[in-house]
Amino acid sequence: MKSHFFVDMHCHPSIKAFARSFKKTPGEQSESPNDSTSIWHRDAPSVFDKAKNYVLGLTNFIQSDGNSLIQGRVAVVCLSFYPQEKGFFINKLGQGIESDTLTKLATEFGQQRIDHIQAMDSYWEDLKIDMNFLRLCENKEIKVNGKKVSYVIASSYTDIEEADKEGALGETKIVFVPTIEGAHVFDQEMNCYEPWNTYPAGVPEDKLKITLQRVQELREGKDGLIKPLFMTFAHHFWNGLSGHSESLAGIVRCVADQTNGMEQGLFQAGVQVIDAMLKDQTDEEGKSVPPIYIDVKHMSRQARLQYFDLLKNYPGKNIPVIVSHGGVTGLSSPGGQNVTPASQEGLYMTNSINFFDDEILKIEETNGVFGIQLDERRIGSKSELRKARGNTSKRDILYAWAKLVWNQVRHIAELLDMNGRYAWGIQSLGTDYDGIIDPINGYWTAKELDDLDDYLLMHVYNYLKGTKTPCPLQQERNKTVTPEEVVDRVMTSNALNLLSRIF
Repeated sequence: MKSHFFVDMHCHPSIKAFARSFKKTPGEQSESPNDSTSIWHRDAPSVFDKAKNYVLGLTNFIQSDGNSLIQGRVAVVCLSFYPQEKGFFINKLGQGIESDTLTKLATEFGQQRIDHIQAMDSYWEDLKIDMNFLRLCENKEIKVNGKKVSYVIASSYTDIEEADKEGALGETKIVFVPTIEGAHVFDQEMNCYEPWNTYPAGVPEDKLKITLQRVQELREGKDGLIKPLFMTFAHHFWNGLSGHSESLAGIVRCVADQTNGMEQGLFQAGVQVIDAMLKDQTDEEGKSVPPIYIDVKHMSRQARLQYFDLLKNYPGKNIPVIVSHGGVTGLSSPGGQNVTPASQEGLYMTNSINFFDDEILKIEETNGVFGIQLDERRIGSKSELRKARGNTSKRDILYAWAKLVWNQVRHIAELLDMNGRYAWGIQSLGTDYDGIIDPINGYWTAKELDDLDDYLLMHVYNYLKGTKTPCPLQQERNKTVTPEEVVDRVMTSNALNLLSRIF
């Protein structure tokens, strides 16, 4: 397949449009791109917005709307449904005006959506409304910037192939691959502040029974549900199934308390839910039902390792380890060594929400994928961020911040190379745009990913050609690859290869 478009393994194109629908008719998507409840509505960052982001880390603009995706040639998108956790909006400040003001500032969801979340008694029902919101404008041609564009919700890789044969990808059509962020969607734990050790299995038996039934319904796409290809098992708060990593920063971290259940491992309820997602299943007609693959982002380090061990229970199923959006620590393990030349330069953020070398090797071993997250809080050490911020011209800004993306690609390549493996087969993009992130400067929205393609190429060329220092890779197959192929793999083909195998 010719790579004239890009793939994003994780972003939230519908999240702000859906939230804003609560101001009018909840769950109703407009067909007009001028309406803020349309997925095609572009709210580009102003100079003031960029200044707020630079100083306060606030992202008060839309990053992954359909318009920006089309302009950036991002045509295959793993769209993540995410019913927002109540812990954001019922927090240390309670749920009054102080809390609402801060969360509105951080999320731009609007008072009506925030009120709805605070009163919500079912993430599951909210997920259904969100999924229907996306369906409302599927295959409807919308005129944007003088041309008719549309999106399709893929049910298999065939939908991607057909759109490409039509010549529509990267031009007029976006293919959304459905995914979900957070297993809280099954409702087994609606109070994220209930002490994590209240129940020996993680959740009460009656709640677990309902959760297992809902996993089955989701896999079969029953009752208006859209079957997701994969989902993160944990997210920001305790969900009764798995411990999570610390993930919040800035204003949100000041008001939202993540500590309950943080860094715990998998609970017995979680093990049963994982099995329900992965085991063989047939529908009422006796047809095989595809699994829902596990995305290990946001799981605690302990839970991730336990999950890797669980994969031994599924011999022959070729289950890939997926990190849809993440960063590397540069460490062999917590408190471990810096074994690659890249990691010895102090380039990386080492908190355990990022991934260690043994985990990266597991991803490659299972033919998985590592989506690189374009979030300042994940992508580099404080010293590297300071260097990148010291630029003023647009060209220098784009070059400097693309280097932080390249640093991620480079460490993975050097690690795989020194372990006798192909260096360039798992790196991809997983921007997390509109996931309440602080985007790397210059690459504010999906529109600028077309620039990232160009600036990454410069860094790869300098590295492989040994422009400044000799290329440290040992294997000929890793050193003799062309810079163009490396960039193509990161921006497009590694993700497509995964999707072609499992979707």
